[in-house]
Amino acid sequence: MTDPSSHQAGGQDILSADQRSAHLLAENLHCVLGDRMVLRDVSLKVSHGERVGLIGENGRGKSTLLRALIGELAPQRGQVVRAVTGQVGFLPQQPDFPGDATIEDVLSRATSEFGELSARMRAAEEQMSHDGGELEAVLEEYGRLQEEFIRRGGWELGARIGEVLDVFGLAGLDRGRHTQTLSGGERARLALASLVLTEPAGLLLDEPTNHLDDRAVDWLIQWLAQYQGPCLIASHDRVLLDTAVTAIVDLDGPRGSTVRYGGGYQDYLDERAAARERWWQRYRDWSQELAEAQRRLHKAHTGGRVFGGRGDNDKLSYNAAGSAAERAVARTARAAQQHVRRLLDEAVSRPPEPLDFALPRAAESADEVPELADGVLLRATGLVAGEVLRGADLVLAPGVRHVIAGPNGAGKSTLLSVLAGERALDAGGVERAPGLRIGYLPQDSDFSAERSGLLDAFAAYRAAHVEDAAAELTRFGLFGPADFHTPVNRLSVGQWRRLELALLFARQPHLLLLDEPTNHLSLVLVEQLLDAVERFTGPVVMVTHDRALRERHRDRLLELSGGRLVRPA
Repeated sequence: MTDPSSHQAGGQDILSADQRSAHLLAENLHCVLGDRMVLRDVSLKVSHGERVGLIGENGRGKSTLLRALIGELAPQRGQVVRAVTGQVGFLPQQPDFPGDATIEDVLSRATSEFGELSARMRAAEEQMSHDGGELEAVLEEYGRLQEEFIRRGGWELGARIGEVLDVFGLAGLDRGRHTQTLSGGERARLALASLVLTEPAGLLLDEPTNHLDDRAVDWLIQWLAQYQGPCLIASHDRVLLDTAVTAIVDLDGPRGSTVRYGGGYQDYLDERAAARERWWQRYRDWSQELAEAQRRLHKAHTGGRVFGGRGDNDKLSYNAAGSAAERAVARTARAAQQHVRRLLDEAVSRPPEPLDFALPRAAESADEVPELADGVLLRATGLVAGEVLRGADLVLAPGVRHVIAGPNGAGKSTLLSVLAGERALDAGGVERAPGLRIGYLPQDSDFSAERSGLLDAFAAYRAAHVEDAAAELTRFGLFGPADFHTPVNRLSVGQWRRLELALLFARQPHLLLLDEPTNHLSLVLVEQLLDAVERFTGPVVMVTHDRALRERHRDRLLELSGGRLVRPA
C-alpha cells in the first residue's frame, strides 16, 4: 500500500519553482500487469493551473496511470515527467501509513514545511541583526519567506488543522491513536486532510470523494478551485467533475485512447451528445449513398441492351452498335460495383441504441403488467432481517419511485435483496404479484467463477438461442462481437457491470430494484441508465450514494433508520 505523504520531484526549494511551466506528463506509457494490458502507449499532460478530471470505466487504467505518474509503478516503456519543484501529492483509493504512525505523526509530517519556513525566517532575522554587506539580499529573501508563510496560512496553522479535521469528520478522534486502528474511510479522509495541509506543488487524486459527506465534498471543491498546481483527479463524482475541473480526459487504457474535453462535466456531456449526433448523420449519409449505389448497380445489371437494332438486312451494323451498347452497360455496372465495394469497405457502423427498458417495436407484445388485487405489484410488511431490518414496510405500485438513504451498514442493500427474494426473512413477509418480473441490480457484480465465453454464458443465463443472445448483447453497445469469446472471469469489473446491465434489460422487468446503479460504470452509461430509469413506467427503488442522483429525487427520499423506512425530516 502507499504512504499518502507527498513524493519529491525536482528541487527542494519550493520558492524557486517556475510555476508557469510546472506540469505532469505521461508520454507513450505502456503497462502490462500480469497478462493483462492496462495502458497501451497512453499520453497525457496536465499543466500549471489545470485541474483535469480523469474518467473512464473501472478497469480501464485510471489508477494505474496515477501510480505510474507518481513513480509507484514502472511502465514497460514510455516516459513520466514531474516538472514541479517541490512535492507531488498522491491520494490512492486505499491509503496506508507506516505501521506505528499516529494521527499526530501524520499531521506533523504534513505541516513540516511550516516548521522549515519558520526556521529559515529565524535564520534570516539573525543575519539581519548583523550589519553585513548582504543586508539587501537577506531582506529580499526574508520577504519571500514571510510572503510564502502568510500565503499558506502559517500564522493560523493550528486553527487550519482544526478546520480540516472537522470538515473531514476526524475532529473527534484522539490524535495519539494509531492509524492502523482507523477504518478504511477514516484512513482515506486522514490522507486527504494531510494533502490539503501540505498543499503540494502537484496533485494526483484517486476518487477523493469516496468517503466524504456532502459538506466535505463542497469544502474540497472550494479548496480545489483555489489550487494552482497541476492536478489530475480520477473520479466518478459528477458534482465534483461539474464544478471543480477545467478539463476532462476520457481514458481507455487498454485501447490507448485518451480523449480530452474542455470544461466541466456538462460540457463533456454536450460534446458527447454532439459527437453522437454527428455519428448518426454520417451513418444516415452512408446508408443513403449505399442504397443509391446499389440501385444503380441493380439497374445496370437488369437494363439489358439499350440499342433497338436495325432491320434483318443490316446485321453488321446491328452487331456493332449492340456490342458498343453492351460495353457501355458493362462499364456502368463495373463503376457501380466498385462504388458499392468502396462503400462497404468504408462502412459506417450503426450507432448503438441508448439504454431503454421498452421493447423494440418488432418484439412488442401484449404483456400485461401483473398486479395484486388492489393494483399493487409488491407489498412488504414488517420486514425483519438480522439487526438491520426491524419492521420495515413498503408498498410498490406503478409509477412509484423511492430513493433509499441511510449510513453504511443501515441495511439498505439487505432491504433490496429481501424485496428481490435473494435473502430470507427472519419475520414479516413480501407479497409479489403472480408473474412479476423483478429487475434486480446488486451493488457489486461478481462473475469470477464463470469460465465460459461471454456469449455462451449470456445465452445460458438467458436460456436463449445464441443468435438472440448476440442481438441482446450488442443492442445497446454494451459489448461487441469481438468480446463474445472472452472468458467471463477474464473481463474487467466494469465489463462485469455491463454484463449485469445486459441481463437486467433483457429480463424486461416490471419493477426495478437498483443498488448503487452508478457503481463501476462509465459516466456515459450512467447517464443512459438514469435516463432509461426515468422513462420506465413501473415502480423503482434505488439505493445510492451518488449526490447528483439524490438531488434529482430529493422529494422521493426514504431514510432507513432504526430498521424502518421513514421520510427524512
